[in-house]
Amino acid sequence: MEVYEIAYLFLGLATIVAAGTIINYSRKRSAATTDPELKAAFRPLYIFAIGMIVFGIGALLTYYELLIQVPWIQIPEVTNTYYYLLYYFTLGELFFFVVSGTMITKVRIIGVFMIIVLLIAFLLMFNAIIIIEAQRISSIAQNYIDFGYVLSMIILGFVAGLFTVIARDTKRSTSMALGFAMIVQVLAVPGLYNILPTDLIVAIAIFSLMGPAMITFAFLRPDQKISGELLGYGAAFAVPVFIIASLFTTGYISDITVVTIAISGAIAIMLTAGSASYSYGRWRETKQSPTALLMVSFASFSMGQMVGILGSIDIMDKGIAIYFDLVASSFALVLFAVFSVLAAGYRTTASLPLIIYLPAIIFTVSTYPDPISVAVIRWIYLVLPVMALFFIPVVIFFRVWRRMKAAGTAGRMRPLGLSIGLLVYILIRFPLMLVDFEPLDPSYGLISIAFFVLWLSTTGRLDRIRQ
Repeated sequence: MEVYEIAYLFLGLATIVAAGTIINYSRKRSAATTDPELKAAFRPLYIFAIGMIVFGIGALLTYYELLIQVPWIQIPEVTNTYYYLLYYFTLGELFFFVVSGTMITKVRIIGVFMIIVLLIAFLLMFNAIIIIEAQRISSIAQNYIDFGYVLSMIILGFVAGLFTVIARDTKRSTSMALGFAMIVQVLAVPGLYNILPTDLIVAIAIFSLMGPAMITFAFLRPDQKISGELLGYGAAFAVPVFIIASLFTTGYISDITVVTIAISGAIAIMLTAGSASYSYGRWRETKQSPTALLMVSFASFSMGQMVGILGSIDIMDKGIAIYFDLVASSFALVLFAVFSVLAAGYRTTASLPLIIYLPAIIFTVSTYPDPISVAVIRWIYLVLPVMALFFIPVVIFFRVWRRMKAAGTAGRMRPLGLSIGLLVYILIRFPLMLVDFEPLDPSYGLISIAFFVLWLSTTGRLDRIRQ
């Protein structure tokens, strides 16, 4: 099975969970008011959620038929009918979406037109099957099916456009998430898989997984405005799922050690991506440079971790992936050094860590494709000062915590958590990076502990736990 085929399992589950979140949100908001008009305003969301459940079930059944290699709809003259069932479930989903959209716009003529289009798409598939069975002319039948896919994409585009307009007018993240989910589902219509290259299909599958995750996060925090923070939360779900799905295609799913490391590493990516998204949300409010550096640092951690794991499980070239991880993770730590120096008030010397870091990393990367251990030994006189830079934020944050503790200042667990998290990361990741593990470096999983502490500190949860 391909990665994007395995992704149907997670897409189906995530879509059903997202639908449940919408229903729960609508139920609570509806129960909180006695105004009949406000209660009626949530009915389109109920209907929309039902459509998502229909699609989620279709995605799960599609995964199952791909897994057992026996399609639900079988036609002797056609060898590949795996997506025919999903076609019908998509039409069922679109029916509920059209009804929901009609209730929102209150323009019945549009709803009637869209239902007619859905009926045409259904008849096209039905007639295509009849043609195949009666006349055995699969090329004409496939044209019917492809045209049905086009009609489905048109309706999905209409629904996506509707919620995009609503998001623009209301500035609500819930509408943005619904619009994004519909846009990526337009791209994920199975008919496109016949003409697109595999790499592009995989990218589309990742974006499709982001849709339900964004809906879930948006309806759990409906008060937030439209922000790139929501995209980050979607990626925090989609990328780890893609890594886990890749274990099936590469055959490593049977190796319990690799699976354990990969899952722990995927959790680490989820934590760093979530921390980056949270930092972005705070930066939009404050526009402070240290917060922006914190956001970029976590994003670099996440990218390095993701590429490193994918290279280790043979999704991409391992040598390039390991060097990319070295650059991304070391850059993240240097940015943490800059962040800590700025936070301590030493603005004139804040750029010094980058000045020391850049020549060292350039010369180190120039040794590719030699192992990283060889590169480090060759340029040890440049690497050692950079390693010292990594400990600057550890020391500064620890000293800040001691001063805050002595003064009894609230929020003092945040610098302590940052200091501990960074120290744990440095002590685990970089020594093991010098060892050539096959296939997967165990530090990818172990550093999830460090990122968990950093996530607790960044989001302020560590202080609440301490209380």
